[in-house]
Amino acid sequence: MDANFDTARCVTQTVTSVFETMIRLPALVSAEPPQGPDAERVTGSIGVAGEFVTGAVYLHLPEPLARRAAGAMLGLPGPAPTDGPAVSDVIGELTNMVAGGLKSALNDAGAECGMSTPSVIRGRHFAIETGPDITRSLLHFSCENQPFSVEVHLKFN
Repeated sequence: MDANFDTARCVTQTVTSVFETMIRLPALVSAEPPQGPDAERVTGSIGVAGEFVTGAVYLHLPEPLARRAAGAMLGLPGPAPTDGPAVSDVIGELTNMVAGGLKSALNDAGAECGMSTPSVIRGRHFAIETGPDITRSLLHFSCENQPFSVEVHLKFN
């Protein structure tokens, strides 16, 4: 494993590229954290695992941005409706692409790993907790003036 592996740089490059390419919306690095736990959000999650690394990637979007991203990816004239599977499917796929960028960088650094299928969590008042030996990276972005975040948990074995 490359000792100079930079999770933040890798995820930032992947997020900005995925948002621009897949939904044609700019994702900008932000110092502003997303809305608090009271806000309705849609979170995609994917596990990564290999001989030298285990962890997870979480893409946290406020519900209006998740609907907007789904509408953009599906070519709708506006946000996708909250009912039906479209929003969850798109957020799962965006999370898959972000995690895929991290997986590729980890593989290139000598920590080969695979990924789980995406899961989507919807709601308020939830937090992702880590164990004591897990490195947590929390990266803030904004898209159309809506803050969102990507959370990466990694444990190098």
